[in-house]
Amino acid sequence: MSKFTNLLRKSSSMNMTGGTAGDRSSVYIDTSGNGNIGGSSPDTSIINTPFGEAINERVIEPTEIKLSEKNLNDIKVLLNDIIKSCKNYYDRGEQFAKAQVKWSQSFSKDYEKSTTHSSSAQQVYQQQQQAAAAANGSGETTTSDSNLGFIRALEQFTSSITKTSGFESEWINSVMEGLIKPIQILIGAIDEKKQYRKKFDKAVQEYENIISKIKHQQTQKKIDILKIYNYEKEKSKLKQNYENVKNEYIYYLTDTENRMHTEFLDLLVLHYESMQLLNGNAYAEYAGIKTYIDSLRTWCLNEQDYFQKESIERDSRRLLELQKEEDLKHQPIIDLLVSPPFYLWKLLSEIRKNELFPPPPPPNTPIVVPPPPIHFIPNLVRIFEARGQLSELLIMMVQSDLPNISMTGTFLPYDVVSCEFIEEIANLPSSTPYLKYLFDQSITNIINYHDNYRINTQQGITNLIAEFEYVLNIFQGSCEYLPPPFKKASIEIQNGLNKLSPGSKSPPIGCLLFSRVFAPVVARPHQHQLFHVIPSDQALEVLAFLSTMFVNFGTNQSFMGSVLGSQQLNESMDAWKPVITTFFDQVKQSDLTEWDSSITLNDVYQQDIPVIQSFIKRHYLHISGSYLSRDREQLSVFTHALGSLEADDPPPSEKQSNNNNNSKHSSSSSTPNQHPSSPALSPHASLQNLNISANSGDENIEQ
Repeated sequence: MSKFTNLLRKSSSMNMTGGTAGDRSSVYIDTSGNGNIGGSSPDTSIINTPFGEAINERVIEPTEIKLSEKNLNDIKVLLNDIIKSCKNYYDRGEQFAKAQVKWSQSFSKDYEKSTTHSSSAQQVYQQQQQAAAAANGSGETTTSDSNLGFIRALEQFTSSITKTSGFESEWINSVMEGLIKPIQILIGAIDEKKQYRKKFDKAVQEYENIISKIKHQQTQKKIDILKIYNYEKEKSKLKQNYENVKNEYIYYLTDTENRMHTEFLDLLVLHYESMQLLNGNAYAEYAGIKTYIDSLRTWCLNEQDYFQKESIERDSRRLLELQKEEDLKHQPIIDLLVSPPFYLWKLLSEIRKNELFPPPPPPNTPIVVPPPPIHFIPNLVRIFEARGQLSELLIMMVQSDLPNISMTGTFLPYDVVSCEFIEEIANLPSSTPYLKYLFDQSITNIINYHDNYRINTQQGITNLIAEFEYVLNIFQGSCEYLPPPFKKASIEIQNGLNKLSPGSKSPPIGCLLFSRVFAPVVARPHQHQLFHVIPSDQALEVLAFLSTMFVNFGTNQSFMGSVLGSQQLNESMDAWKPVITTFFDQVKQSDLTEWDSSITLNDVYQQDIPVIQSFIKRHYLHISGSYLSRDREQLSVFTHALGSLEADDPPPSEKQSNNNNNSKHSSSSSTPNQHPSSPALSPHASLQNLNISANSGDENIEQ
């Protein structure tokens, strides 16, 4: 509306400055030939005749007419846009009002359907009716108070919504009657301009023709004075006719523009009055039922709280039931994995070792390419972390390797799988922040400025020693941040070494923490979430040397004399050795409570158990044979735990299709000499059909 009003104001200001009616003749008809008056351009080609100069008049359309016509055309475009928008609004509003009426009328029908069509709802409804009849002491069935209140609420809302939809219909009708139709009348008034324009063009054409005739007669060699006289008389009449038509046209244009101002403003006033009436009626209806709505809102909120609480409790019970089902399905195999004496872990570790370092095949035996190994160690670490059993397993590893630690100072030098397990512990969310706290600055310096740490220069060795001491300076105050599994395992090492070699001044207490945790992390920081890209070969070489310093420091080893700067390196490590004893004395006095795991059991069930299950099923012969050689009862527990996982597996047809898809995928990337692996035995196979010893199982695994 503001755009339209601005346009009207603009057109009005132009019309008001167009001149007066008294000077229009001089503005639009040039007879002097001496200048440009009112926007006209005189004819400069003056022709002289024996009777004087030839006529030099031209008809020029007044600028006022051009501006007014342009304004009216723009106004018509705006009015058409307004009509288009109003019609669209009218159609949508009419549909909305009808839909609102249908919606209000559907309340009682929906309630009737909900209480009569469903058998359970109908039974409840009949029980309510019978209870209400019994309370009234008569055999007639009457509506209970609660149902009566609900029915009255439906009636109230039906009535109110029907009224408001009526208000909406009246408002839509006012848009049609008060805007669309009057604007169409205004557009009709603008369209009358065509008739006036046609009449004006005719007067201009006639006037220009008589001027042309006079000029033509005046320029002839033989001039007919009588014709010129008659033409002049006709010219006076046509000029007067032209002036009358022009003034009539200008009056029409000006009057129509003014009418656009006044009548459109009247339409806007009526439109806003209709809007006010709609809002007033709607507010009056709302004010009449406001108290009822407030009480109903309070009741609905109370009911909503009750139903939400009931829904939350129901969902909690359902989740608890589902959790129990998942626990019953997965906990037996997890108990076998994480419970001492960790026999299943030892079997899996042995198989993993054979996969990494397979024994040579017997002579004259066809070579069978084994399937790709299943990397289950990260998943197994997550399972131990979720159950909080990492400390127990690390302590078991320490106890089994204490004699070797006491003699050589190294921890698990030949157990590659256990070292892989410990290295994966360093990748847990509970360990990564601690390692980043220790090594982030030093690793970043070495990777970004590896030329300053070259191990073949004395300056590089000096800088490496500075980084080593910088890390140890942070380490000696980091006792409270050390994860509890590393604390407990290191305390077990310290206590065991005190018993085995009580006279040692500096026992290798840090062999686990420095050689099996810190050293791999420093050597390959990009694999342990400590650096976001793979370092260069020069930086990896420097990091490998720094990790060797931590290995020697934790295991009480020394650098050989052939190493550049060995004396300086050994002196630095000797100077910091008391820090290890002091640190682990602090560890003994610190809080050893296990931290809450960031890995939930549901994540373990969905992500980790399937991997372990696949690995066990692939090597089922070896594992079941080992259990059979120990105790038939343990074999039964194992088969039951594995069988509970397979209870919800897909049916054989789906398995076969999945196997076919997998075989197609694997065959596309395999060589022609490869042979398919033998299918894993089902854990549900009977013990009578097993008849296999641990040795025969080992032979099958090797094959």
